Formats: sequence, structure tokens, C-alpha cells
Amino acid sequence: MKAWRWVGLTGSLVLGALLGWIEAAWAGVTVRVELANSRAPLVVGVSVPAQLTNSRGEILAELPPMQGFMAQPSPQGVRLQGVVSPVLFIKPEEGGMVAVNGHWYPGEVLLTGHNLLMAINYVDLEDYVASVVDAEMGARFLPEALKAQAVAARSYVLYHRNSRGWFDVFSDTRSQVYRGLSQRSVAALEATWATRGVVMVYGGQFVNAMYSASSGGQTVGVSGIPYLMSLPDVSPYPKHGHGIGMSQWGAQELARQGWNYRQILAYYYRGVRLGRLPE
Repeated sequence: MKAWRWVGLTGSLVLGALLGWIEAAWAGVTVRVELANSRAPLVVGVSVPAQLTNSRGEILAELPPMQGFMAQPSPQGVRLQGVVSPVLFIKPEEGGMVAVNGHWYPGEVLLTGHNLLMAINYVDLEDYVASVVDAEMGARFLPEALKAQAVAARSYVLYHRNSRGWFDVFSDTRSQVYRGLSQRSVAALEATWATRGVVMVYGGQFVNAMYSASSGGQTVGVSGIPYLMSLPDVSPYPKHGHGIGMSQWGAQELARQGWNYRQILAYYYRGVRLGRLPE
């Protein structure tokens, strides 16, 4: 990760967190999310006309909208709509969506593999965050808790960006739960928009903003990571999940007590700075 230069610091000190601006080229970030990885076929479709291209960008076939197509693994690569290639990109026209096994996803989908089939969604960062906020918390949580979740989710995925070969994060609890366009409530969209581009950094890097549902009264510290320390938690529920970092139900309780999302994050991730990605 490149070194950060902080410019135009604004806002007041809030429990050790500073709101500032990060000068770096992160506008228009794309996240790669693994949707599937198995030897079973996948049913895919598109909402608008789409192209099937290979890794060189050559158009191999066209996909008409609102129909189901079987993508199958083979020894030569992915078999779909009469073509076989080790790498296939499904590229819908602007504003279109791609369906994979009944779930709609914005952006493009990469299909790859030999004798197995991996599906990876290339999605805009903020579209990804909105889906994660709803899947991980949902509209029953208060706005400030949802905003804290949005910043944590955004920071987490940027920390893990380019950490794997084909994709950045899983679409399940191995990373963060992501369900595409089927999981984006108004409350999640509002929390994402209100914190658009806001991230946590520590020591010049994005924060590995781990979180779980509830810590059972005490979060779990991680040796060697100063911002992930063991802390008292106000969550009224027994431990659910690994207990590291932010407690989602603890964040809800703090929001109920009148804390804003900056204060919530500064409590669970000690010593981090808040910054904003450039538009």
C-alpha cells in the first residue's frame, strides 16, 4: 500500500479519530467478489443485451436479455452459448445487470475455470457497500449504526483488495455477506450515501475492519494489530461470531444512546483516522 498524504484536515477530534481527506487515486473503485466456485453448472442471464468476451476483449457471442443460459465447466474452460473459453466476461450494456443462479448483480461477471466454475462480480465499490450494509445489518438498525457498518465494510474490502489472484473478497461470511441488488434497502442506501467514500486508515493503510454480530460483553483483541484490542462491549446479546472489532449490536446500542457513527467507529477501532476517498 502506498504512503498516504493527508490534506485539508477538517472537523474536530472525536475520541481519537480525525475526519480528513486522502489524496490518492481511488475514484471509481471496482471490487471483485467471488459469487460461486464449484463443479456444478450455473444459470446466468442479463437484464439488457450483453456481450461475451474473452481475456483479450474479443467478442465471442451475444446474450439476449431476460433469458436463462447454462454456464458449464469443461476441461477446456467455461462452456456458454456455444463458445468455450478459459475466461469469459459477461458485459451488459450500460446500466444492465447480470443474474447468477437467481440473484441479480450490477456490473460485469467473470466466469473462469477448468473442470470447475468460478463466477466473480466486478462491481462498483459503493454498490457493493450498500448491499453489504443491508445483508450484514438491515433496516432494523438505527441510521448511525448503519453508517458505522458502511464505513467498516468499505474499509474492510479496500484492505483486502488485490489480496487474492482472481478476486478480492468472498460473498459470504468468510469476508462480508454480499447479495447484489437483491439486498439493498432504502436505509442501507441512505447510510452508504451519507458516508460515501469515508474510510478508516491506520499507519498509512486501510483498516482491516473486522466485526461480528455480538461479542458477549467483551470484544476479542488481535495480537499485533493495535486498533483491534479487547474492549468492553455494551451489546446485550451473547457472543455471536468471532467477537473481533466492532460489535454490530453494540453499535446499535451506542447509536440508541446518541452516539454518531464516528464515535462508534473510534470506540471499536482505537487510534484509526477517518478519511474520504476523492470523488
